[in-house]
Amino acid sequence: MNLAGTIDSTTGLAPSSKGQLRRWNAAVGAVHLVQAIVILAMSNSFTLPVSIAFVNGQPGTAPSPPDVVWNARIGPAVALFLLFAAVDHLLMALPRINDWYLKGLRSGINRARWSEYSISASIMMVLIAMVTGILNLPALVAIFGANMAMILFGLLMEAENPPDRSRTTWWPFIFGSLAGLVPWIAVAMQLVYTEQHSSNGIPAFVYGIIVSLFICFNSFAVNMVLHYRRIGPWRSDVFTERAYIMLSLVAKSLLAWQIFANTLV
Repeated sequence: MNLAGTIDSTTGLAPSSKGQLRRWNAAVGAVHLVQAIVILAMSNSFTLPVSIAFVNGQPGTAPSPPDVVWNARIGPAVALFLLFAAVDHLLMALPRINDWYLKGLRSGINRARWSEYSISASIMMVLIAMVTGILNLPALVAIFGANMAMILFGLLMEAENPPDRSRTTWWPFIFGSLAGLVPWIAVAMQLVYTEQHSSNGIPAFVYGIIVSLFICFNSFAVNMVLHYRRIGPWRSDVFTERAYIMLSLVAKSLLAWQIFANTLV
């Protein structure tokens, strides 16, 4: 790790780096929290109907018309993933938890980051699927699960590749990438089918959400690859962690305000 100054015996980090990461987490956590409160306060009763169908007969029987089992309020859902991010970052800025967090970074792993992403990013992916028209409950559960699997493979990637490794194990990254493709394939299939059969097509803002979030989601993977390849400033665990923090802020803010501006106002 390319860090200057006296090294803390507990965390293995220079005091300047410790303070910097603590300030970053506190600031980003506060921004997420303010956004969550604002969106929750300003959101309306806009909902999307989550449905499920059943087969009343032998396999091959035509399914029933879908029943709406839940009118999902989008405003609170957006505020929820922002709140998860806020809690994670603010907790990492607390004294005792901050020491645990920094010690983990010195060992090449951030369990809190991947735990939070596994919930918040999966909610984000479900919302992206819903605004494209995927409203079937089992499909949404599967999308949430596939995205969660991708995130947890990220945790496994860090666990399998400590700083003192002799070589990098890429299998968790590869398997995580495959799992992470599944929700996007489902979204792409829904878009194509809708464009072929709908007289109105897909609203332009939906494509804006998909493209921007697809780029953001893949930026996390790029950040990981650059870190494990030890390219340029990504040799530093602190620089890589700052990049993760900034990517999280950008991705969550983009999705939150794009949905808010186009469906919740």
